[in-house]
Amino acid sequence: MESNILKMPKRITRFLKDYHQLLLRTGGYTFLRKNLVKLGVAIIVILALFYLIDAYFGLDEAIKKVTNLLSPAGVVGVYFVNEIFLGFITPEIPIVWAKETANPYLTLSLLAVLSYLAGVLAYFLGRYLSTRKIVRERILERHANTMDQLRRFGGLLITLAALTPLPYPIVCQLCGLNNYPLKYFLLITLVRFLRFGIYGALLFSAF
Repeated sequence: MESNILKMPKRITRFLKDYHQLLLRTGGYTFLRKNLVKLGVAIIVILALFYLIDAYFGLDEAIKKVTNLLSPAGVVGVYFVNEIFLGFITPEIPIVWAKETANPYLTLSLLAVLSYLAGVLAYFLGRYLSTRKIVRERILERHANTMDQLRRFGGLLITLAALTPLPYPIVCQLCGLNNYPLKYFLLITLVRFLRFGIYGALLFSAF
């Protein structure tokens, strides 16, 4: 047991060196840089958009209109389903809505947990769809580029999908479709909580 613990730093160092070489060979660093730039641009655009809505229409009024259409449970339910299948509703929208609830940080935590669980369900949806030949072929044809990135970059793509505007539900489904190891998937997608933490801190302080 003690010898294994002593060997752990060497194993981690070896893994990091091997992964560094892999990213160099596959263009992973270029892919990472491009998506980090997209993340920065997305944050600026989102903040600017919410500022414009707040200035011209009133953000509180806009949120009230949404809450009048849907109950809090309805908003959370729609977002949860969206996180499994589509990903059209970005996390920033429910995060801003969460700020106006009775317990903003509790609501934010709930949204983060549901987003993580939705990613896990999307993974198992992908596993199920992999057994349906026609559906599987159509998905692979439609998302061929993303599947190629998953095969090249693996955990890096999952991390970026959890943090950036990349389509998180689609990447989770493709992980299941491609039989990506579940234990690594569950570990890597914990990064999703970081996105809610970062965006929550930014949007709660800005609005």
